[in-house]
Amino acid sequence: MKVGIKIGPATDASVKDAAVRAEELGFDSVWLSERVAVPLDKPHPYEPGVDPWISLAFVAAVTHRVQLGTSVSQIALRPPVLMARELATLDRLSGGRLIVGAGAGWVEEEFTSTGVPFETRGGRLNEFIPLLRHLWTKPGKPWNGKHFQVPSVGLVQPLTPGGPPIFVGAGGPAGVRRAARHGDGFISVGLPPETVAKIRRQIEEIRSGLGLSGQYPVYTQVSAPGGASDAAALVQRYAEAGVDGLIVSEGATVSGISFLDHVDVARSLLETAHGL
Repeated sequence: MKVGIKIGPATDASVKDAAVRAEELGFDSVWLSERVAVPLDKPHPYEPGVDPWISLAFVAAVTHRVQLGTSVSQIALRPPVLMARELATLDRLSGGRLIVGAGAGWVEEEFTSTGVPFETRGGRLNEFIPLLRHLWTKPGKPWNGKHFQVPSVGLVQPLTPGGPPIFVGAGGPAGVRRAARHGDGFISVGLPPETVAKIRRQIEEIRSGLGLSGQYPVYTQVSAPGGASDAAALVQRYAEAGVDGLIVSEGATVSGISFLDHVDVARSLLETAHGL
């Protein structure tokens, strides 16, 4: 099993120090989340964060091995050609280490403040993902879709053949269907192992019905375990549920100590996961 670390909420240059520390400890990946904008006239659980793609480029320059991903980004808020170029650039500069974690989004203000219709977010993302792959493989052919029209253009291509993998994050039925149809993998929010196992079966059934096959990693986000024994038990529970990767929140603390500084807990988690 793979284990990644979710850094944040990232707001300053310390993101690179955390990423270097994660790589030194043996984590397989580093993840950033995205919150473009938040409402000011009602309670909201999150704060705006720095742009994850710029931040991952910052991290790519000081790391060598870890994969770099978003958990998750509202990619369809961007114009597709600009997003395709940005992701291709990061994939090239990182040596092909990019994972594009994508979600439809649920904060209405992220859409209204950027001039994108909130009501069409699901349909836009359904088209946006295959459009990215189109731009990464055959941009010389025009694209005429429901939400996007792109003429034949010349674009920089990713280092990864076909483009970096796109993992879809979702919680509801529509998102699970989107992940099965369009994703190269799935990222769940923090859900119990039995719930993730159920979603995995649903995805496998949909993919089988569509004639899709091949590897399809399932990742889930988890809170930092409370101790070394808890870390080992956490890995075992999710492994039995068919989870391929864990994304641990770095922002949490263990007994008042940052997870990345609680070396015995981190190493117990990694040793158990990498031993499976």
